[in-house]
Amino acid sequence: MQSSVRECFVRLTVLASVRMVYANNGTAAYGMNITYNLSWAPHHLGTWPVCDIKSEDQEQMPVEESGNMLIMIAAVARKQGKSSTAWLKSYWPLLKTWADFLITSLPDPGNQLCTDDFEGPNPHNVNLAAKGIVALGAYAQLLEMDGQASEAQKYLAKAEGFAASWEEKAKDGDHFRRQYDLPNTWSQKYNLIWQKLLGLSLFKDSVFQQESAEYEKHREAYGIPLDDRHNYTKADWSMWSAAFGSKETFKATVDSLWTFANSTPDRAPFTDFFDTITGRLKGMRARPVMGGIFIGLLTQSEEVVVV
Repeated sequence: MQSSVRECFVRLTVLASVRMVYANNGTAAYGMNITYNLSWAPHHLGTWPVCDIKSEDQEQMPVEESGNMLIMIAAVARKQGKSSTAWLKSYWPLLKTWADFLITSLPDPGNQLCTDDFEGPNPHNVNLAAKGIVALGAYAQLLEMDGQASEAQKYLAKAEGFAASWEEKAKDGDHFRRQYDLPNTWSQKYNLIWQKLLGLSLFKDSVFQQESAEYEKHREAYGIPLDDRHNYTKADWSMWSAAFGSKETFKATVDSLWTFANSTPDRAPFTDFFDTITGRLKGMRARPVMGGIFIGLLTQSEEVVVV
């Protein structure tokens, strides 16, 4: 188990480094000279292994990718221990640009794509807002680890204020809405898991408890839908949501995913996108995002992971 976790963080470090070189206009050293001029983190770098796509040609996910980068880098730094921020020396201005962009975008990220781009732009997306808020907390952690205590406190205070606003604006009785402006809606807030993994305390424990209880109300034969609009789900995100619930909830989600994989009538490589009622493939198969189903290696006991 420890070797698997170590390998995960090695891969994260490589991925973060490649993206930062690209976004910091460092491709000239590798025989290209791609100018990246946006105030948020890139979504597409190009076709592997050549990072040559221009910023204006990308599918834009501003809050999603800026949040991803800050969260990922903080996770790597926490794992590295001593001198964990030394490798960021050339990138602090870039990280600040992304953090400041998030501040201008929160607590309501407006109308933009998130990683669930197959659903189209989702205005006032509560789950996306949660990612941005946690990412600001992650940036504050990085600053603290680097000895920039006053700056860290400034960004942490922003994140805490946004989290309080999020809870007030998204509250919908005993759970939280899919969009700030849509009462009687729900969605998996899978991005909240990163608060747990980073050891932050921006959102109250009651938020996690209420959300986890809400998801169980909607469990179907093959899992819990992504939100109230459709019967389909994402295997990776469902595991993330389950990972901040109880061990019983986590096990139930593992069991649902096993039932789907073992019973689906579609003979195709393991998909992350399927119908929770029919067990039918919705598209997208054998993608690397399936690594997300192993999040229990970081959050749950070994006993639960191997069930």
